[in-house]
Amino acid sequence: MSNFWTTVGHTASRRLKSKSFMWSMIIMVLLIIGLINANNIMSSFTDDEEIAPSIAVVDKTEDTIGQRLEGYEEGTFDYVNYTEGNEEDAIEAAEEEEYEHVLVLSGDALNLEADFYDSDSDFTVSQEVNQDVQNVKEALAASELDLNEEELEMMYAPISFNEQPLTPEGEVQTEESHMQAYWMVYVLVMATYIIIITFGTMIATEVATEKSSRVMELIVSSVNPVTQMLGKLVGIGIVGIINLLVLVAAAVIGVMMSGDDMLQTIVGEVTDITLLLYALAFIILGYFLYGGIAAMLGALVSRAEEVNQALQPLIIVAMIAFFIAIFGLNSPDATFIQVMSYIPFFAPQLLFLRIGMGTVPMWEIVLIIGILILSAILINILAARIYKGGVLMYGKFSFKNGMKQAVTMSKKEKNEQG
Repeated sequence: MSNFWTTVGHTASRRLKSKSFMWSMIIMVLLIIGLINANNIMSSFTDDEEIAPSIAVVDKTEDTIGQRLEGYEEGTFDYVNYTEGNEEDAIEAAEEEEYEHVLVLSGDALNLEADFYDSDSDFTVSQEVNQDVQNVKEALAASELDLNEEELEMMYAPISFNEQPLTPEGEVQTEESHMQAYWMVYVLVMATYIIIITFGTMIATEVATEKSSRVMELIVSSVNPVTQMLGKLVGIGIVGIINLLVLVAAAVIGVMMSGDDMLQTIVGEVTDITLLLYALAFIILGYFLYGGIAAMLGALVSRAEEVNQALQPLIIVAMIAFFIAIFGLNSPDATFIQVMSYIPFFAPQLLFLRIGMGTVPMWEIVLIIGILILSAILINILAARIYKGGVLMYGKFSFKNGMKQAVTMSKKEKNEQG
């Protein structure tokens, strides 16, 4: 047992003390803080007083809506009632940058038509202008109908619309809760994919580097290969936890520096603690599932340069799981997603997706997690067996021949010990 913890400590400390790890962490921390405070950083390079974009309004209506729009102060645009010419003149003035946009109004309050001339690629501009015109039209119609404030409030008051579950044990998901779950699941599915791939690659590289430097031969003579492999898995896992905690701390610091209430919103309204616990469990199980295979593949190569080639099948499988999860965000209850979530290599992301975006029976969650745990154990037993023979193999990488040779060497060593 002492050899196991020695391997864990050596693996973790070696990674944590490496310059590449330190610099990557510093860059990631600065990047997270910078992205969270992007608006503040960008605003520091702009003028404090922003001039509202001007819109030339060519009024052809019978109700002088253009004049009313010119006095509209609730929007973000400066509407100017254009009286210096016709529509073509206004467009020409906008081309000469006297105005940023041109709005042509025709008809009357009941049948109002608006043509908006815009060179901006931002579609939200036209949407906001449309809403401003709609508000002015509604105010004009209300004044013509001679409605008082109480009648206006009655007209525009929203209905009280409540959703209730059909059965006592059922649940109803509102649009707000759906979007909160959507983005939380999206972020955590991506995080699961990145963590599994990043630290799986780290494990394989660690094994291949020691093997290529012939350090492995010295380690194998004093430490059981299986103990060594599990120690590396746990050691790299500890590094991953420290890495994750540092990034979370960076996000908290970034939010505090931004000076807004986003952190309280995330913790109080968006973050689902149960979903976070599920995410942590699936990340750990997925890590040991993929990590055992990564350690096995790292033992089959003789040089660190061959690690990427060896890991390609594993990375492709993880990518397939990730893309299925992304496409399944809009249809988490699809039969295809349900069936694929039973496959161990897809379960960490797809079962988490189904739990976050839908309702999964507890028996099914327990069953799939049980399959995932059993698969992780069996794969690590097989990986340890191949790892035991693979660390003593040298030569050109070949997945098929390397597996056979590693199993043969592992059996041979076992017979010699027996």
